[in-house]
Amino acid sequence: MNKSFLLVFSFLVISLTGFSQIAPTTENSIFMQGVKGCYSDYYIEFYNRGAHIATDGEYEVVISIINSNNSQSECYMGKATVQNGKLTTPVFIQKTDGSYMPLNRMIKALDQNWLDSQDMDSISEVSDGMTALFYTQEKYWVRLFFPSLINSKSVSNKKAPPAKELLKSGN
Repeated sequence: MNKSFLLVFSFLVISLTGFSQIAPTTENSIFMQGVKGCYSDYYIEFYNRGAHIATDGEYEVVISIINSNNSQSECYMGKATVQNGKLTTPVFIQKTDGSYMPLNRMIKALDQNWLDSQDMDSISEVSDGMTALFYTQEKYWVRLFFPSLINSKSVSNKKAPPAKELLKSGN
C-alpha cells in the first residue's frame, strides 16, 4: 500500500486513554486483559448483532482508543469515508463545538513492527460494521465502529439447557 494509506491509520490515534500491557494480537487476548470503558460494550454489540456491508460514502463513526498501559478505553465521535469497502483518509474526530479535526493533527503513526506483520490487502477493510484493531507507536489500540451499519436486532447465541434437562431418557 502507499504512504497515504499508512497515514490513514496513523490518524486513528489520540494520546488519551486505553488498554492493558503490550500488543495483543487477537480479539480474545484483548478481552482476556479486561479492558475497561466503552470498547467492550461496542465490540460485543457489533459482534452479537452483525452489521450491513459498508457502501461508498461518509459515515459517523465511534473512535475507540485503548491504552495498552492501563487497559482503559475511551470512545469519541468522528467521521470517516468508505470506498470499495475500505476505510480511506482522512479520518476526523468531532470536537465539543461540533466541528471536526483531522486525526493526523493529533497522532503520530502505527507501530512499525505491528504494521509489518499485517496483511496490507485487508487491513483497511470495514467488516461487521467495524475496522480492524490498529496498534500505534504510542501503544494505543484503535478501532472505528460504524453505528449506522449495525443490525437493529441483537442476535446472540442461544445457550443450551443443562445436559440433564436436554438429555432426559426418551430423547
